Amino acid sequence: MKNLGAILAIGITVVIILVIGSANFFLAARAETSDVPVESPDTIEVEENVISQDIEAIRAAYEARETLLLSQITEMDAELTDRQKAYDLHFQELNELIVNAEEQLTQLENQEILLQEQNEQLVAAQEERTISYESQRQNAYYQYQINIQQLQTQLDEGKAKLNEALVRLGQ
Repeated sequence: MKNLGAILAIGITVVIILVIGSANFFLAARAETSDVPVESPDTIEVEENVISQDIEAIRAAYEARETLLLSQITEMDAELTDRQKAYDLHFQELNELIVNAEEQLTQLENQEILLQEQNEQLVAAQEERTISYESQRQNAYYQYQINIQQLQTQLDEGKAKLNEALVRLGQ
């Protein structure tokens, strides 16, 4: 919107200058082509005075427009500086967030590596324990079989002795 005001001010100033210049040119051309008697020096002096006043008014309007434009440019520069500071601050905050996120990502990646190593150690320990358990189970089964055979042998011997004792008693 501020740019629109500056553009309008410049446009209006240019139009005023063109209208006054065209009017002066048109009047001068008309005076040359018409059979108007040459004016007296007093009249020329008054017209020069009026033209001089018009030029001064145009200069004053131009200077006012220039002052307005310069103040608007100063305001826009200040606003641009403020916005640039705000953008720089946001940029810095975003960079800090990115750095923090990258640090967290690095920490998580390191934790992932440690967890994978721990998982591999646990799997290896599980495999070792499984092998150990299987070995102990086989040993226990073997011992169980031996004990059962011994007990069966002892039971058979006891039955044989019982039968022998019964036979002796029964005779």
